[in-house]
Amino acid sequence: MAALHKPVIQKLAVLWALSLWRRGAVGPLSLHKTLFLADESAKPKWRLFTFKKWRLGEFSDEISEALNKLRSAGRISTCFDGPSERIRAELSRREAAALRRFFGRFFPNWNRELRRAFRRWANLTSDDILEMAASNATHNSSRRGDVVFASLAPDRIELDGLDDDEAEWLSDLVDERLHRELSKRIERAAKRPAHGEDWRSIYFGRGQKKEAGA
Repeated sequence: MAALHKPVIQKLAVLWALSLWRRGAVGPLSLHKTLFLADESAKPKWRLFTFKKWRLGEFSDEISEALNKLRSAGRISTCFDGPSERIRAELSRREAAALRRFFGRFFPNWNRELRRAFRRWANLTSDDILEMAASNATHNSSRRGDVVFASLAPDRIELDGLDDDEAEWLSDLVDERLHRELSKRIERAAKRPAHGEDWRSIYFGRGQKKEAGA
């Protein structure tokens, strides 16, 4: 049995949710709302984020922090689509499939609610989202900044059936420090001057090199 720290699982959850949009989520509002509905509908023990009331609906500081760290890790990109900004997950098919299996296996209740929330909210406009948020009883009964509900997940989550290698791979997938270190090494390697190799000496020895020179 291996364990993952809660912030790692939160980054993986945000990345997995973003991967459901083929062209990217239209701004952070739809992402926050989709993840809010997934958490709200899931059983309390499965909730991954703490949400507060905001003037545009519910938001989570943990989601915002995860987005910043995923950007630093090179796992999300943004592009402008007309007046909108899209947030897109940068994952290979293998990586996306691994996340699908991970959440389907270890967080089945939350994953099921995420897909339901995605089908309901993912393609709504910001105006539609705000209108529906305003009609939400939770939104109307709380003040701005109030905690709507908190994640009950511990800081370190043990996952029965997850092996150490898989846990390390998942952590590395969203590790911004590892990404920065690899980027620095690649940058240093690119700045090194190219040196020609004496292939005669490498493959035939010095004596053969002299003979060829004669």
